[in-house]
Amino acid sequence: MASDPQQAAEYAEAAEDFLRQFRRRDVAELHARKALSLDPDNARARALLAELARGLKRPGALAGPRYLLVREWSHGFWSDVDHVLGMCLLAEITGRTPVAWWGAQSRFSADASGNAWARFFAPVSGAGLSELEAPALRRFPAKWRDRPLSGPIRQRWTGDGSRLASIELLDRDEEVVVSDFHSNLNAILPWAPDSHPLAGAPLGEAYRALARKYLRPRPEIAAEVERYASGHFGGGPLVAVHVRGTDKVEEVSGLEATLRAYFEPLEAKLRARPGARIFLLTDDERVRAYYAGRYGARVIATPCTRAASNIGVHYLAQRDPVRTGVEVMVDAYLAARCDEFIGLAYSNVSLYVSYLKDWPAGSCVLLGDNAHDVWNAVPLVMDPPPGAD
Repeated sequence: MASDPQQAAEYAEAAEDFLRQFRRRDVAELHARKALSLDPDNARARALLAELARGLKRPGALAGPRYLLVREWSHGFWSDVDHVLGMCLLAEITGRTPVAWWGAQSRFSADASGNAWARFFAPVSGAGLSELEAPALRRFPAKWRDRPLSGPIRQRWTGDGSRLASIELLDRDEEVVVSDFHSNLNAILPWAPDSHPLAGAPLGEAYRALARKYLRPRPEIAAEVERYASGHFGGGPLVAVHVRGTDKVEEVSGLEATLRAYFEPLEAKLRARPGARIFLLTDDERVRAYYAGRYGARVIATPCTRAASNIGVHYLAQRDPVRTGVEVMVDAYLAARCDEFIGLAYSNVSLYVSYLKDWPAGSCVLLGDNAHDVWNAVPLVMDPPPGAD
């Protein structure tokens, strides 16, 4: 990122305002880190982060174990996975055992009383929800006291205990901390102590390490990946291409120009590998049809659910929620088996494909702004989505 001392000064001033006037140390932290990303010499931002660090109290010694329960974020599949990985790192930093539980508000749950995470991945630890339900264990935030930990998420966006970012979970004495609001990994990683193996690690390296540790697909999903690869991936090199359509067109400004930018790097890779085929990942049937028309038999794609509108697949009413999650998982793990990859840097699907493998230099191309590099304070201060609690 290019240095911009003037803009950095504006972010530092905003950080100061959020801390002093509004007592939002989470938003203050993000703005201060943004300031330092623009100007590492910004003394105001550095002093503010040091003040925040001094203000974090060290939790008292507890006789028993401590836990961090990661509830569903209730967005796209890999966005929800992103929430889990970030909280797993926070659990490591704070000496807690993570437990991932995607309840009925997950867009990938078909069982109101079950854990949808378990339909896709192995548990992130050996602990189960029943251990966290022990009456003697205190809970934070207060909205989860005297309520089933697997029950509906309340006050996610408004009220006491809403919009709790990672910094608000770092210094709690309670044995059970519950996270139901997304925090960016780039806001968590800087708090890793020097003794942690990821302290000072580049963001992408941290993501790959956490993915290797915590993302273990269920055997039947791994078997589905293997079956498709065995049946379709032989006979030459493969270039995986993830093209995000549907609702992303409205979410990302200038997306159409970015989508047109795929063709130059893709066709350069195809010229370099004359026998290569394209493994296409897309949620948009219009995109699939276009690529099939342009590249013909060189294109292969799984028969997953796609939309032909600007409504994301995970928002469609007529869908199998578990199968929708399986399909986006299978596509991502298949893409990680390909020789090269081109994707959209503002999509969690593409980003996770980039994390599921140590790609050789130059073989993984992400177009546009990287969503995981953004210091995104918007969810912490934006108006609640329509109908949100």
